[in-house]
Amino acid sequence: MSTVSLDAATKRMVLVACILGTTVVTVDSTAINVALPAIAEDLGGGLAGQQWVANAYLLTLAAFFAFGGRLADTRGHRKMVVLGVIIFAGASALCGATPRGSAAEAWLVAFRALQGLGGAIMFPAAIAIVVVTFDLRSRGRALALFFGIAGGLTAIGPIAGGYLIEWTW
Repeated sequence: MSTVSLDAATKRMVLVACILGTTVVTVDSTAINVALPAIAEDLGGGLAGQQWVANAYLLTLAAFFAFGGRLADTRGHRKMVVLGVIIFAGASALCGATPRGSAAEAWLVAFRALQGLGGAIMFPAAIAIVVVTFDLRSRGRALALFFGIAGGLTAIGPIAGGYLIEWTW
């Protein structure tokens, strides 16, 4: 795998963009846990439904992660990041448009699963972009920053979930 020839500032911007894009995927996995009780109270549904809303995302993300990496390798890393972002954002908007009533739980589970698919397409493609952007000497540092910052920002998820509940519910 060959690296691309970019100046240092552009490489940093690529790294920041990849970190921010994937942070959305990781934050979403933790933010929902704080929001679930309020969502269940407002839209109806029981504990089993809440568990499916949380786990449908993680299950789909994990199940399709390797497939997303393969797609990125065969179809293009940038294309798959864009596709993953579009799927993730569209599914997020549809989660926000959850109807009240008996369909709410199934709606949320379905579109949380679709969010997971979008994340599974985006995340490995973003990693591959970081790998091809940095030469061998600086790749380890770039990947350490990528995973360290993206992983660290995952801790924002419960805070963001709590804020969104206070702000919207």
